[in-house]
Amino acid sequence: MKRINLWLVAMFFLSTVSGLLAQEKYPSKTIQLILPYAAGGGVDAMARSFAREASKVTDSSWVVVNKDGAAGLVGFTLLANAPADGYTLVFSPASPLVISPFVAKTMPFKTDRITPICQVFENVFTIAVRSDSPIKSLAELVQAAKANPGKLSYGHAGTGSVPHLSIGALEKNLDLKFNAIPYRGDGQMIPQLLAGDLDFGAPAVSSISGKNIRVLAVLSDKRHPGVPDAPAITQLGFASVTPGLNGIYAPTGTPLVVLDNLQAICQKVVESEEFKKSAMTLQQVPAHLNAAQFKQRLDDVYRLNSVLVPSMQLEKN
Repeated sequence: MKRINLWLVAMFFLSTVSGLLAQEKYPSKTIQLILPYAAGGGVDAMARSFAREASKVTDSSWVVVNKDGAAGLVGFTLLANAPADGYTLVFSPASPLVISPFVAKTMPFKTDRITPICQVFENVFTIAVRSDSPIKSLAELVQAAKANPGKLSYGHAGTGSVPHLSIGALEKNLDLKFNAIPYRGDGQMIPQLLAGDLDFGAPAVSSISGKNIRVLAVLSDKRHPGVPDAPAITQLGFASVTPGLNGIYAPTGTPLVVLDNLQAICQKVVESEEFKKSAMTLQQVPAHLNAAQFKQRLDDVYRLNSVLVPSMQLEKN
């Protein structure tokens, strides 16, 4: 009996040591960072900047792989079905988790199969007009909208996008009605705004640098260094709206020790000076949240959208 007990103790010790060694070795091979949108955009650039710094922090290879389609659902579906070992992750806005369930006819995966690791940055949108617009302030815009219900046209980055829902929340809160015109991203919308075909637009801060655009407000609860003279919408007495929440996600079931490692890696990268410099050139500001904080924020936004989106009567696609 004593010999059996010693054997059990020895096996327990060996398994514990093996587990610790395995923990120390993560990551021991290339990590694939799925970007569920096309190459060349702002989120793609942020993902590649993150991957470069993560490679330095971990002394291992991080590779960004673009898997675009279905407004991000293709990439998240791949993640949901990937091995839960920490070597396949997604870098993305949270839209496929907090917006798609309300605007997609069918969801190709269950959102509980995705585990948030950390928030990396917020993609902040604006209410903006061309520089020579007669509308000089958000108060004037609201006044004009109340005087002409449904007449003022604005452009946004697509039906069900973050800026579309942000303006929808403003309409709901203030009992306004705008004429919403969807585009396939800011790249298509901004030329129409500059040409005077739109009364205003809701472009991202990262999309308007160097353009003849006046920002009436940033759709956030604080000012943005990219447009320091523009007030936050909350500073003007309006209710807060949610910016684009961008972060990293893993398949549910990933071992806790790996998730803890990934959280630590994420924090180091987001707080690194090189990543902050790269983000600044892209007119983005790192905004780290750990896994618990990020999940709570996503849950809160999901609940808000469960009320807002049906009120907007959007056609599902």
